Parts: sequence; structure tokens; C-alpha cells
Amino acid sequence: NGGSNLDLSVAAQLEREKEKVNLFLAEVGEENLSKSIVGRDAIRDVWILRFLIGFKWKPKECAEKFKTMIQYRVAHNCDAIRAQMEAGSLTPSQFPGYQEHHAGYVCSFDLCSGRAKSGGPISVECTPKFDFDILMQIDTKTQDEYLVHNFEWHFYLLDQLYLKTGSMTGFVKIFDLDKCSMKQVSVVNQWRKVSQARQERLGLNILECYPECFAKVLVVNTPSFFAVLWKLIKPFVPPRTADKVKVESNSKKAKEKMLDLVDAAVLPSFLGGEFAGEWMMK
Repeated sequence: NGGSNLDLSVAAQLEREKEKVNLFLAEVGEENLSKSIVGRDAIRDVWILRFLIGFKWKPKECAEKFKTMIQYRVAHNCDAIRAQMEAGSLTPSQFPGYQEHHAGYVCSFDLCSGRAKSGGPISVECTPKFDFDILMQIDTKTQDEYLVHNFEWHFYLLDQLYLKTGSMTGFVKIFDLDKCSMKQVSVVNQWRKVSQARQERLGLNILECYPECFAKVLVVNTPSFFAVLWKLIKPFVPPRTADKVKVESNSKKAKEKMLDLVDAAVLPSFLGGEFAGEWMMK
């Protein structure tokens, strides 16, 4: 069956499933592994574990997904992007497309106020406050470049935590749907078309190149029609991520759930926490 005990170190989890790990490695092949830092350097083990957990410990399927991810990294120069991040010469505000996207976004890569109780980074997204007219006007090349850099930054943060702790950590993601209106259902349909077009353009689902990004996903202040939105969005979300999504429409219960994950001093005040400063990472 395989499986994972996230309290164990990465090394211990791989050792416990050594047979499946060896089958996976044989299937991927040393030639493919050597093409990227994620297959050959200090972060190799945590990337292997993410794929094995993300694709349910099926060595052959995991290996196919891993090989596709390596091809994607080579095609989009992800190792070079990562090297700039590690050198401190590339931060989010310098990403191609940052200005265009953040003219329409209200979200954070990593809360400025601190980390989750788990030690993982926290990302908060206020989706109903996005200016979708601005976002839909961004050309596809800029969209794709921004997304590649965005994902690489998320995993740069997670890989740095792995190198410090030896454990696999994921983001705590909070979607705040306060003020979401029924008219935004049409925006979701637009988003579906954009996502479908990107999959066809890139020849893959980019989310599958970055499995186990999120440890917890909490959707708060949900409208009564959220089930309609989720039905439209869910097919584009990897199954293991979809399984992690917890929805809370009751504001009191939502606050309790957020405070289970994030200290009050770190949680922004508009979500019921005590932090009143700048929360959006630049």
C-alpha cells in the first residue's frame, strides 16, 4: 500500500518504502535524474518523496510524472531560475509578469508576519478581490513565465526548510472568499478555459510538476453557492490536493480552524488574528 507518516523524516519515509523507491528510481533512470538539481543534488530525496506520496506510491506512475517534470524543468530553465533565487538575486517582485499580475492580485507568496505552527510558509489569497479584467488581459507568454517563477519560488522555500529540518513541509493555504458574488461564477468559467489552454500549450498540467505543495488548504467565508464553484474548479486540481481542501462558511468556526494552524500573532487581523501590518510579500 505504501503511504506516509509525515512525522517521520524524509530519509526514514524513503527507507521504510525502500522497495518502491528502488522501483521508482530504476523506472526514472539515472540519465533523467542527472538532468536537474531535483534529481541529483541535496534536495533529491524530498522531491522523490513528494512524487511518491503525491501519486499514491505507484512506482511506475510516479516515475512517469517525475520524468515529465524533469522535461518541464529543462524546457523552462527552472534550475537556472532556482540558482538566482538561491543567490538572492531573484525575488518575487523581480519575476517576469509580477507587475502585470499584482495589479490584479490580492494574495501573498508567504505571509510577512511569520510561519504556520507546523513551520511551513503561509499563503493567503483573497480571490474575490482580484481584478479579473486585468488578469485576463495578460498575454499567455507572460502568464506562463510568471507561473513558472511562482511555483519555483514556492518550492525554493519548501526545499530550504527541508535542508534545515530533514522533513517534508507544505504550505498552509488560506482562501478568503469574503464578498464573493454569484457573478464571479462566470470568472471561474473563464479561468477553466485559461487553465485548459495552458495545459494544451505546455503539454502538461503544471500542478503535477509540483506535488505536495500544500499541507493544508482552508477555504473560509464561503458563499452559499460555493458547491457550484468547487464543482467547476475541482477537475483542475490534483486529487491529493483536492482531498486536503477543508471548507468553512461559519466565521467563528473558520477562525478556530485558522488559529489551529497559525498563531494569532501571525494571522492577519482581517481573518480574525492579531497581525495588523503588511502581510503581502513583495
